[in-house]
Amino acid sequence: CPYCALQCGTRLGHGASGTVVEPSDFPVNDGSLCQKGWTAPAVLDVPDRLRRPLLRGPDGRLAPADWDTALDTVATRLRRIRDEHGPDALAVFGGGGLTNEKAYLLGKFARLALGTSQIDYNGRFCMSSAAAAGNAAFGLDRGLPFPVADLDAADTILLAGANPAETMPPLMRHLRKADLIV
Repeated sequence: CPYCALQCGTRLGHGASGTVVEPSDFPVNDGSLCQKGWTAPAVLDVPDRLRRPLLRGPDGRLAPADWDTALDTVATRLRRIRDEHGPDALAVFGGGGLTNEKAYLLGKFARLALGTSQIDYNGRFCMSSAAAAGNAAFGLDRGLPFPVADLDAADTILLAGANPAETMPPLMRHLRKADLIV
């Protein structure tokens, strides 16, 4: 699931009502999902979902285009911006749903393909206070410094300024297994 940093394991399938999500037996979510995960496939079946690229024509209206034309248009415009204003006129932002591998590739794309140093990630933009606390407490600023399944056997868990029941509901399974929440 791409909605938070937990990266719960899911599978998409087709049921009688359309696309459905099936939680997988993944260590992070242990076969459960939060509301965001359960409803994620709903966007796949809406009638007005964009299914092909649209490009704005000279008349200002959006019209369907093929993928090659759309990607060529994006590449041409990015090149023009870089040529006219320098590479740092382009910027890239990565969200919290990126895996480490995807974040690495996004960084490589920004620096090598675009030539920009202007790249930011959810870890700094959205989670800067959590990153500062993690860095101070654990010496690292990205995510949890341990597998969430380790919480199952914890003797003590301190949550400060956090509401995992709202922000990362599947994490609650691990806190309950530790028998610390009643």
